[in-house]
Amino acid sequence: MGDDEAEQGDFVCTVERTVEPLVGVLTSFGEIASTSWCLIASPEGDGRVPGPTDERLVGVLAGADAQVVRDILRERRGEFSATAPDEIPAEISELLPEGAEWVESQAFNEEATGALHDGRFYFDKKSNRVLFDCSNPVRKDGPPPNVVVG
Repeated sequence: MGDDEAEQGDFVCTVERTVEPLVGVLTSFGEIASTSWCLIASPEGDGRVPGPTDERLVGVLAGADAQVVRDILRERRGEFSATAPDEIPAEISELLPEGAEWVESQAFNEEATGALHDGRFYFDKKSNRVLFDCSNPVRKDGPPPNVVVG
């Protein structure tokens, strides 16, 4: 499946580089030129009430048109503040741009997810890359992404 895999405690982060599963989920950035991501499922027996498995989609992307990210940052500059992403799997952290200057906007986070799922989006002003960290992601245009975990 993926070519980079490691365990995060009871979680496994298998790095994928296919764009297709993200289409319809991450629509705010235009066409995605490249990405590295993993889908992490909560382990069984985590002490919670039985139900659907929670999933965490975390990764980094570059849009086909870097101007889309630059425009979001310019048009909404008053909403963004400097931040440091936390609890990012090591397999993804090692792929992030060196010396990144991450900014985040709560208003953009809510808009980008369309209130369909929780998500945080960190923008690097220097590289125009976007780090995404979403819980239980769903497509805005139809059925959930067809992603096989593990």
